Amino acid sequence: MTMRIKARRLSATLLGATLLGAAILANPAAAEPQQVKVMIFNVWLGGDQVSMSKTLEAIRAADADIVLLQEPEGNVRYFAEQLGYAYAEPRQNMLSRFPIFDMTDSGGDFAYVELTPGHFAALANIHLDWTEYGPYAARDGKSAEEILRTESDLRLSGIQPYLELLEPIAAAGMPVILGGDFNSASDLDWTAATVGQRHQLKFPLAWPAAHAVTAAGYQDTWRTIHPDPVANPGITWSWGYPQPTLWADEALDRIDLLFARNATVDNSQIVGGAQADVGIVVTPWPSDHQAVVSTLTLEGAAAPNLLVAVPRGVTQGEVINLRLNAAGTSDGRLEDGWLEILPHGGVTGAALQTIYSNDTTDRRALLDVATYNLEPGSYDAALLDKDGTELARATFQVLLPGARPAVSSDKASYKSGEPIVAQVANAPGNRFDWVALFPAGETDEWNYVGSAYTNGAISGAVVLDQEALGGPLEPGEYELRLLLDDRYVAIAGSKTFTVRAE
Repeated sequence: MTMRIKARRLSATLLGATLLGAAILANPAAAEPQQVKVMIFNVWLGGDQVSMSKTLEAIRAADADIVLLQEPEGNVRYFAEQLGYAYAEPRQNMLSRFPIFDMTDSGGDFAYVELTPGHFAALANIHLDWTEYGPYAARDGKSAEEILRTESDLRLSGIQPYLELLEPIAAAGMPVILGGDFNSASDLDWTAATVGQRHQLKFPLAWPAAHAVTAAGYQDTWRTIHPDPVANPGITWSWGYPQPTLWADEALDRIDLLFARNATVDNSQIVGGAQADVGIVVTPWPSDHQAVVSTLTLEGAAAPNLLVAVPRGVTQGEVINLRLNAAGTSDGRLEDGWLEILPHGGVTGAALQTIYSNDTTDRRALLDVATYNLEPGSYDAALLDKDGTELARATFQVLLPGARPAVSSDKASYKSGEPIVAQVANAPGNRFDWVALFPAGETDEWNYVGSAYTNGAISGAVVLDQEALGGPLEPGEYELRLLLDDRYVAIAGSKTFTVRAE
């Protein structure tokens, strides 16, 4: 849960984003079912509020193949390095033993993981709005109708875009896993049988966000294995912040939820302190949330044409890796195709570099791009088949050695009500890096006027419109700041600019 001052997770408008092509081709070769362990873990403001070593121990003890992290605050790559995960995606706050294809640049806040060559599952990492927490409202006497209105406004509205985005993927048969910190309870827990079991449980309630997920055909993995909410309430928030510190009237509930579709749920355990229902115990427990790890049997499915840059930004002279999947082949190989390196937005046929894919013998899924001869800036890699048809495109950044994060306004003066366009450069590329507008010279990092997330961009434009700013601005002097991954820590600031009345 962790109460933060940012009331809404506003998605930044990144100029040039494309819509996701979500169609999945028929699987040309059936995959063998395999067991995969997936963990969701809100590590609590970076993971070191109690002990980073215990946070690492908790993830290690779960032995998950995929970990969806909430509140890592820029530490995703550190976790991967310490724990030995081969793949880390800060844009999705995800660790994995399988290759990750982040789909953010294609218009989707989710990722594919390649379980075996050419066979995939889709995953979405969820962290919904924490404000006006429903179990507190029930505890404090709000009616079911009042709670449902608030939940629909704040959390159902947050989960629906994920369900809509993932529906064609799930409908085509691909395994889809969706989970994280819902900041909301489950309708499978608030039943007639559980009324009175905890002091906030005064009536049954069909909590809209969780209900929408199960209504869309997903299994609640904990409840699939532990169907009785009286016998196994499965509390995840909170047994303490940290344990054993707890408010006397705390409304304990299960708000860290892991769902799966097109999967068989084999097991589900809570990872936490020595409390009821905890299957994997770590003491002292390092977070205000307990974690969930579920074992699933998955049969990977074919994905669309995919291309991602790993990493998405390097210092000039370092190597960019491009990971690809070609649709319609048994293992994702692209025979007799090639990659063209282009200026960002450039058209194919005028490549700065050309890199050929495999022939009919080798399957090459990872191709290297040299950057020593590329000027600092934004570039596209275009994937083409043997006929020269473009299949997919990925963007990456080449940075000057020693380049520092920067943010600037696109103009020196704005009319009140006019959108402010923040130009971001050399950002870390974390999922919840954000840009905020401050009165000029403001010393309190919490006292900002409005904000928008960068969607993990390393460079690009972030638009702060009236929705992000809460309406037209008062005339005066302002500045922009780039802040790190949902933390109140600025890493760059702009020059002062003016907002005028007319």
